[in-house]
Amino acid sequence: MNALTKGLMTIALLAATAACDGSPTAASALVSDQDGVSMAKQQQSRLTFSSTQSYEAQADQTASGAVGAINFTGSLTTGTPCYNVSATHQSGSTSVTVTVTASSSGGFCSQVITYNNYTGSVSNLAAGTYNFTVIHEVGGSRTTAFSGPVTVQ
Repeated sequence: MNALTKGLMTIALLAATAACDGSPTAASALVSDQDGVSMAKQQQSRLTFSSTQSYEAQADQTASGAVGAINFTGSLTTGTPCYNVSATHQSGSTSVTVTVTASSSGGFCSQVITYNNYTGSVSNLAAGTYNFTVIHEVGGSRTTAFSGPVTVQ
C-alpha cells in the first residue's frame, strides 16, 4: 500500500473512533442509546398477495401464524369479473390489518357473480400474538371479513 492510501485509511479510522467516543463498544455520540434500541427493534413487515377469479368456488376465510408471518386466504365477491383486486397492510406492535380492495376496471362487463379468491402473507413479524383483521373494500363500502388473534412463532 502506498503512503497516501495508508494516510487516508488512518484518517478514516480516527474519524470512526471519534464518532464512537473513542471506543468501539461505547455509546455513539451520533445515535443515543434509546434511538439505537428502537432502531434495532423496528422491523418493516412485508405483504405478499395474489388473487384469482372463479365463478364456482369461493375460498374460505382463514388466517394462521407461522414463523415470523401470518398467512391468510379469503374471497371478495363482486357482481362482475371486471375488477382488479389488490391489498395493502398496516402493522403495529400487537395488530396487523390487511385491506383487500376491488377496483372497477371499467368498460362493458357481463353481470356474473365473481369470487376473487386470494392468498397472502404478512412477513417479517416478531414472535407474539397479533389482532389480525382483514377488511374488504368494494365501491367505497368496507366490511370486516376476518378479525381475531393469530400467534406468530
